[in-house]
Amino acid sequence: MTPILSSAVTADDVRSGQFTTRDVNYRRCHEECLREGIDLHIAVEVDALTPGLLRTRLNYAIEALIDDVRQWNIEARLEEAERELLRSLQGTVEKTVRRATGEPAAESDEDE
Repeated sequence: MTPILSSAVTADDVRSGQFTTRDVNYRRCHEECLREGIDLHIAVEVDALTPGLLRTRLNYAIEALIDDVRQWNIEARLEEAERELLRSLQGTVEKTVRRATGEPAAESDEDE
C-alpha cells in the first residue's frame, strides 16, 4: 500500500499567518469552516498555496518515493516520447480533417 503523504499546506504555513483575511478565498473558507465546525486558526484551503509552490511540494513528495532512479528516468523519457507521438498524431488528424472538410489551413500547415 502506498503511504499517504502530507505535502500541501503545512502547519508552518498556517502559523505564518499568510492565509488569513488577506487571502481572496478567506470569506468562502470562513463560511465553510463555520458550517463544518472547524477552527479557522488551523484550517486553510489547499488552493491557498500558489500553484508553483504546490507543484514543487508535490514533486518533492513524489521524488522521495522513487526507489529506482534509473527506471524512473527511463519511464519519464518513454512518457515524453509517447506525448510527442500523440501531439504529432493529433496534428496529422487535424490537417486531414481540415482538408476533407475544406477548412482553411492553419498557419503551421502552410509551412509544410
